[in-house]
Amino acid sequence: MPRLTNESQNEFRLLWPALVHYCYFWPEIKIFIVELMKKRLLAGIILPLLLFGCKKETETNYASLILGKWVNTQVNNESVLTDASFTFEFRSDNVQPYATGYKLDENNKTWLENNDHTYSVNGKMIIIDGMNKFGNRFHMEFEILSVDQQTLSYSVSKFIINNVEYPDHKTYTNKKITADLSRQFVGTWYGKSTTPGSPDVGYHYWEYFTNGHYDYYYQDDHGNWLNKLDNEGVYFLYGDFMASNYTNDLISGEKGKAYECWNFSIKGDTMFWTGLRENGRITSFRMEKVAGPPAFSLK
Repeated sequence: MPRLTNESQNEFRLLWPALVHYCYFWPEIKIFIVELMKKRLLAGIILPLLLFGCKKETETNYASLILGKWVNTQVNNESVLTDASFTFEFRSDNVQPYATGYKLDENNKTWLENNDHTYSVNGKMIIIDGMNKFGNRFHMEFEILSVDQQTLSYSVSKFIINNVEYPDHKTYTNKKITADLSRQFVGTWYGKSTTPGSPDVGYHYWEYFTNGHYDYYYQDDHGNWLNKLDNEGVYFLYGDFMASNYTNDLISGEKGKAYECWNFSIKGDTMFWTGLRENGRITSFRMEKVAGPPAFSLK
């Protein structure tokens, strides 16, 4: 058996107390090491969770979500009268086109489009400034309540015309316009009112041109087809929503400028119009696409 050298014996004597101490406290040291490892393992799990969990949530990009064309469908969660609806657009150049019907006086009303508004977005707030067609200056602030790819809902925080504030506590719900039906819409249609009890019982022709104008044909008491020359028909399309201006209503006999709004759908060569009117009355038309207006119409 080999013997320790004097130098090794001296080193052993120096280490002996430490070895005895180490062996005596080994159970406690082992527990400490295990606990330390547990803590380090726990820290390794918790730290990434804290880093990712505390990461700031991505803010909703409202400026991007509201881009596009919209048509008003509800006010205070109730369906709006079709003639009282309006359309608007948030463009990427911060211009806000807007269209609605206006009562000019007791005998005249018309649908007008306006491109003289601009907007900005600050968080959930939409700030709009501009002039209407009658020279009135508007400042509006809308708070976005909800928005997605189909629907935009907002409340009115401020509505100021010519520095006078008009409180508006209603909420407005709007449908995004995604379809362009102008190609299917343009052309000549032949049909009639399908509203029960309507005084308009005859057939008519509507000839829609690509320039936004249209002609209206009706039959006189002798069965002759006539182009209503004082109609001054102009139409506006916003997806499946249509507004039309005309003068001197044929059915009621009322004189002056007028407009109507309709929701429409086209299935093949058949078009349907529906409109919600006062007292919940639904008006409707059905018409078929034809080659052209009546051949022997008198003008």
